[in-house]
Amino acid sequence: MMRQASEAMRDVATRYADYFGHLSPDRVGEVMPLLSDDIHFIDPFNDVRGRDNYRAVIAKMFEDVKDPRFEILDLAWSGEICLMRWDFSCSVAYIGDWTVRGITELQFDSDGRISAHYDYWDSGRHFFGRLPVIGAVIRWIRKKAQV
Repeated sequence: MMRQASEAMRDVATRYADYFGHLSPDRVGEVMPLLSDDIHFIDPFNDVRGRDNYRAVIAKMFEDVKDPRFEILDLAWSGEICLMRWDFSCSVAYIGDWTVRGITELQFDSDGRISAHYDYWDSGRHFFGRLPVIGAVIRWIRKKAQV
């Protein structure tokens, strides 16, 4: 039988979603108590473990993009797993204004803290496909693979 999320997990997920919905470099410290010491963070560019590395990923995002914003669209639960659907927008050098929709899978440790943050979004189409030179190659490959 699938275990259900505790109220503590639901509270942590809601607070985490609020953090991303009001993202700023000054708020990074606020989210740390919600994370396990060995949090595992994966997105199309990173695969890191630990709070310090998580903090480094967030800091790098603020260095690499201008005006990053998440709009949290939904939180959904499957047992003890929380799925957070979002739209991310920013401005990126070589691409310009950029928006992507994605899903984050959140897993929790026995203390109700976030132990895993896995982002799912189509980086080939929404990022690499828009880059100069390599983007043309990716678009050509995608066109050849289409029905």
